[in-house]
This record gives sequence, structure tokens and C-alpha cells, in this order.
Amino acid sequence: MIKLLIVDDDMWIREGLKRNIRWEQAGIEVAGTAADGEEALERMQELQPDLVLTDIQMPFLDGLQLAERINEVYAGTKVVFLTGYDDFSYAKQALRLQAADYILKYEDNEVILNAVAAAASTFLAERKEAEKARKSQSLIQNKFLAELLEGCANPQWARVELGNLGIAAPEEFFQVAVIQPEDGRRFARQGEGDNAELLLFSIGNICSELGAEAFPYRYPVVYNNRVNLLFNLPAADTGEDPAAECLPVHLEKIRRTLEDYLKLQVSVGLGTCRKGIERISLSYGEALAAAQLKPITGEAGVFVSGEIRHSQSSHHSLLKEMERYIRQHFREEELNLTAIAGHVHISPAYASTLFKKYKGTNFSEYLIQLRMDKAAELLAATDAKSYEVAEQVGYRNPQYFSVLFKKHYGKSPSEYRRDQQQI
Repeated sequence: MIKLLIVDDDMWIREGLKRNIRWEQAGIEVAGTAADGEEALERMQELQPDLVLTDIQMPFLDGLQLAERINEVYAGTKVVFLTGYDDFSYAKQALRLQAADYILKYEDNEVILNAVAAAASTFLAERKEAEKARKSQSLIQNKFLAELLEGCANPQWARVELGNLGIAAPEEFFQVAVIQPEDGRRFARQGEGDNAELLLFSIGNICSELGAEAFPYRYPVVYNNRVNLLFNLPAADTGEDPAAECLPVHLEKIRRTLEDYLKLQVSVGLGTCRKGIERISLSYGEALAAAQLKPITGEAGVFVSGEIRHSQSSHHSLLKEMERYIRQHFREEELNLTAIAGHVHISPAYASTLFKKYKGTNFSEYLIQLRMDKAAELLAATDAKSYEVAEQVGYRNPQYFSVLFKKHYGKSPSEYRRDQQQI
């Protein structure tokens, strides 16, 4: 339905226009009314109407002034003037403001409906044309960005072309992420007909909407039945890219959102940050390789290119440092895998993979085991109350602690202490 806002300082006229004209037969819904131009602007922001039917002579802000403001702020919204004055100067000003129509209040309801319906038709036609132009522009942008993923022989020309296509990329550094389905063929299978296009569009939308503030220059690129993400990033004076450190966490959020909303299991590969448009393809190649790590590890996640190259000895060094950090911070209830991974500068997914591979358990189980062991030591060696022990091992909720402890040892904390005292 097309949304209409009716503006008139006469309440009876407002209500009459709203109730006595069969708007629905023209596919029009009266979204709201306003008593003057100022109130109309407030309602415009709230209701976002497609059409405005307004009186001209009103207090505070008249219809002509309202139309000027609408043209400035709400381009595309159609204005139909309804006035009690058959004055050529008003008609002349309405023409200057590109009003959809100018009709007199004493016209019958059918004339008014026809005028507004004609404005609605114009609005729909213009919206359709704008959408076609937007889609065409989007396809051209996507094609050019896909070409950059494969390689760029002329960086200066590419910079100019980015500007011509309206793609903002003011920074020097680029980094590519590849979203890989759990089954690498899944997008291709769904690529027959509209299903795949809709799926890829949905993934691209989610990628576009998340992280707008942290990563303003990020572009989904649909290529080879995958959704790829091209990031244009700033760099610190050291040449290192501080924003890139946040990318694995951001990509993990995207991965989980796809899982929650689209029921889609994906892994994400992230290439290294590269300086210059001509090196985008290098980051892309690394991201593709990183995305393939999932079948090896057996877990979906975010995999960073540099992490794949770690040797077994460096794996042990990383794990040793993670264990040291956990033992130092296990008393903090909010301790999580993201914090630990950040401490050793790897992604949470990669940290999880290392835990499972070398410890034979996941992080949560490892942390609970450590906390339960420490709790048992405190119960056996001190007179601390059960709730005090719970706090000292990272649990603010003593009931939850007791449940975990009993599940772990087969007895409550008080029973465990009693048994230890009898030994």
C-alpha cells in the first residue's frame, strides 16, 4: 500500500478527507494526519509517507513552505496541493515546487481521489526506475570488485574507476574475507533459479548491515558462488593495521548471524592486510586457502591466513601461553575464548581448534575442570563458605556452582568437604 499523509489546519476537513474517500480502492493507506506544516514534518520523520496531500494556507508553516522542505529532505515524495483559493499565484508556486497536482477543496471526492491516485502511479513508476538503476549500478560495482579480487594491473586506473562507480575506498590497505559454505557446493546447488540469488543477496545484506560503524568501507562481492568481503582499512604509523585486529571477531559475528537467521553453516577465511589495490588478489588467495581449513579441523569458524602457517612448535607455544593466561584469570567470571584468543593475537575459532587438537577437549570443559579442581583444593584446605569458594573460582551464583560441582564430583561442596575431613 502507498502511504499518504493528510495535512490541513481544519480538523473537520482532515477527518473528512481521511474517512469519506475510499483510498483503499486505489491502493492507498492514510498513514496519518497533521494540523500544520511543522507537525507534518514531525509526522514525516515518523511515518515516512510516499504522498502528502496538503492545504496551502496554514499557521506556523504553510503548505508551500512544507513542500520546499519535503523536496530538500524527502526526495521522491509526491505532494498534492489542496486549497480553497483558486489563485493563479498559488498554482504558479506549486508548479515551481514540482507538485504532483493542484486541486480545489470544493472538488468532489472522486476528483481528489483521482488526483492522489495519479500521484501514486507516478511515485511507483519512479521508484521502479530508481530500483532498476540501483540494481544495474550494483551489478556493475560487483563485477568491477570481482575483477579486483583476481588481480589489478593498473592501480591508478582502478582508483579512478572506483570513484566513477561511487565506491569509497580512501585508505591504502585492503583485506579480503571469503565466506565458505559448510558444503562448498551448496551455493552452486542452490544457484539454479532464484533460490541461490536470494540466498547470496541475503548473505550480502547481513554482511553490509553488520559493522557499519567499525568498518565503513566494506563491500560484499558475489563471485564464484561465494560471498566475499573486501575491506578498505586505515593503517597506523607503524604500518600495522589496528582495525584488522578486530576483523576476526567481526567476522565471527557475521558467521553466527548467518547460522542463526539463515540456518547456514559457513566457515570464513581471512587473508592478510595488504597495501595497495594491486595486492587485493594476494589477500583474496590467502582468504580462499584459509576458508578451506574447516574440512581439516572439522569445525566451522573464522580462520586467518597467518594462523595456518604456524608450525607444531608454535602451536604448543600458543597453547602454553593461553593456559598461562587462563590460570591467571580463571577467577574472572566473564573470562571467555574471545579474550584469550585476543591475548595471543589469534581468532577465537583458531584458539578453539588448538584446544580441541592438543588438549582433547573444548575451552569450556577445560575451564570448568580447572575451576572445579581449584574449588576442591579450597574446600579441602580452608574453612571458606561454599559461596566464598564459588566467588574465588569465578562463579557469582553459588547455586550454579553447587550444581556444577556435584555434576563433576558426584557430591555437593559440603559433602565433599566432610569426606575430605574424615580422610
